[in-house]
Amino acid sequence: MMEERNRKEDRRFEALCVGLALGNVVVRPVPERFERGDTVQVEEIAMICGGDAYNQASVLSALGHRTALLSRVAKDTSGKLVLDTMAARGVDTSLVTLDQEAGTSVCVVMVRPDGSRNFCTYKGCLRTFGIGNIDFQAVTEARLVSIGGLFALPAFDREASIRLFREARRAGTITVADTKHDAFQIGLKGIQNLLEYTDYFFPSYEEAASLSGLEKPEEMAAFFADKGAAHVGIKLGGDGCYVRTEGFAGKIPAFSCPVLDTTGAGDNFMAGLIHGILESWDIRDSVRYANAAGALAVTRLGATGDGPYAEPIREILSQSEAGKRLIKEVLEG
Repeated sequence: MMEERNRKEDRRFEALCVGLALGNVVVRPVPERFERGDTVQVEEIAMICGGDAYNQASVLSALGHRTALLSRVAKDTSGKLVLDTMAARGVDTSLVTLDQEAGTSVCVVMVRPDGSRNFCTYKGCLRTFGIGNIDFQAVTEARLVSIGGLFALPAFDREASIRLFREARRAGTITVADTKHDAFQIGLKGIQNLLEYTDYFFPSYEEAASLSGLEKPEEMAAFFADKGAAHVGIKLGGDGCYVRTEGFAGKIPAFSCPVLDTTGAGDNFMAGLIHGILESWDIRDSVRYANAAGALAVTRLGATGDGPYAEPIREILSQSEAGKRLIKEVLEG
């Protein structure tokens, strides 16, 4: 069944990225604490775009895939920036709906000297992004649909997300899901029925621990597999990714890179993973490529940019023997 649904088909989109797209104000470096009344001089303040679905779409388009964004913005400055930047990067925005009341979601990203960060977020029109904003026909026109930001969209999680993946399963569309911190207390119960329609479920360690109540990555992966997810990965940051799939369970090591900003590293990882899936690679090679894409992300300010992706990712892959083999046998073979 999976082999059938992984075949390359002549569909309108290769990847449909659903979920978070917003304006970002990135500030770097921010001190650990402010004193009352202090003004702090920083090296950089950048007004850019972000959000899990936006970031995935941006990278996938840069890697050569026909990609569409399905999200919601308003008719304001941030919304125009999201749409204009996506269009400039070759992403189809025809499925992005416009809100007439609330503003576009905006996030202030405060990056510390070590690259870690905190966020201040205005959810805006994404708070009501739900069934009424989704063109379910588009799911049948994509080879793969990815939810970028489970637990961050209170009107989408539960019913809308489950229907989206159920329709995808009927259409033979590959399903991929990433998670966020559960700010709206949706919990495992809110997505449990979704997992039976999920081909690739890749939460971070912290998110997986919160959902499962477990501590070991191998136990977490088994837990989500038992709930129905076909392939499970637990993203471990600088330690790589633990993967559980048919015929393999183990950790795929990360790559070492200088850290400027960790914002969007997980989204870049997901884009790298999706790239491998769309190319019909072995899951281990897809995760190696994803690790390299995530490593590239931390060397740049912000989650995505206009710079190249394929060649810098190849350079990072060449750091390890497994990466060199992937380049020789898969990328060049």
